[in-house]
Amino acid sequence: MFSSQSSRLLELVSRSFALCIPKLPSPVRAEAENFYLLCRFADSIEDSALPSRKKRIFFSRFGRALKNSDGPAMGEVCLEVLPHVVNENDRELVQNFGEVFAVFGSFDKKSKRIALRWLREMMKGMLKYSKKEIENFLDLDNYCYYVAGTVGLYMTEICEHKFGLKKYIELRARCRDFGLLLQKVNIIRDFAKDFSEGRVYWPSELFEKYGVEKNSALEEKDSEKKKLMLAEMIESTQAHIKNTIEYLEGLPVELRAVAAIPFCMAIPTLMKCSGNGDVFDASKKVKLSRAETMQIISQVERKAGKDSFASDFFTEISGKNQDKPPAC
Repeated sequence: MFSSQSSRLLELVSRSFALCIPKLPSPVRAEAENFYLLCRFADSIEDSALPSRKKRIFFSRFGRALKNSDGPAMGEVCLEVLPHVVNENDRELVQNFGEVFAVFGSFDKKSKRIALRWLREMMKGMLKYSKKEIENFLDLDNYCYYVAGTVGLYMTEICEHKFGLKKYIELRARCRDFGLLLQKVNIIRDFAKDFSEGRVYWPSELFEKYGVEKNSALEEKDSEKKKLMLAEMIESTQAHIKNTIEYLEGLPVELRAVAAIPFCMAIPTLMKCSGNGDVFDASKKVKLSRAETMQIISQVERKAGKDSFASDFFTEISGKNQDKPPAC
């Protein structure tokens, strides 16, 4: 079941996924779009100023309403969550969630079960880290697994369910790294924005190691120390590149072309962040231009049929950025 309203909401809440998901083959397109919107609803609860106890209650009610196909219960959750949603686009999602809920109800039982399994795993992690500080890189990996690695696992499992994957076991072993890579790039790029909204996802041990006061991270001081912190964050992200490339190159062509788009956007974004003090400036945003994004999409569409596409792209981008730190 496809929904123009769901597609509109996807475009509203995610520029990158709105580019990728419509390119998926039809057996999984609606499911992937719907799952992303379910996750975004959960994310709106996580990002709210609600205390952990209330978040736990809303996560539980949200999952239960989906499992039981209980429209009135879902409507009550939306009405009660809405006043606490901080992002305007997420508010529109919550206000119009009835359509998303109806699409979820149209899926087969196994598709629903797969979605609920990984959504609940994601919400478990969100709740855990709403109470727990990210103290070290292990915490960072665990947090990224919950909020992004679960998405990779969902996508791999739903594709296996819908049309089978020849290398399912190998793909499942590597898809976690794909999610962690993408999420860490976002965490690096969005440091100033997150900090301004009261959220810090960089490990506390980094601030302690370099003697940077966390509550003054956006002030114009300690610039060299903060660049050393940034270098460690980038190194942590680069650790996922090898498995991500193997994951992408193990996908069937019709899926590879879609998954390659966020990867091919993440790598040059990561390189733009390297040594870039703008990461710590709330008035600036480190991102690809629209022209760069369109060029990447065109390149993926032309070349993703080649089995070594991801490796070739990474080698090419690395060669153009030889002044940057090595990426592997």
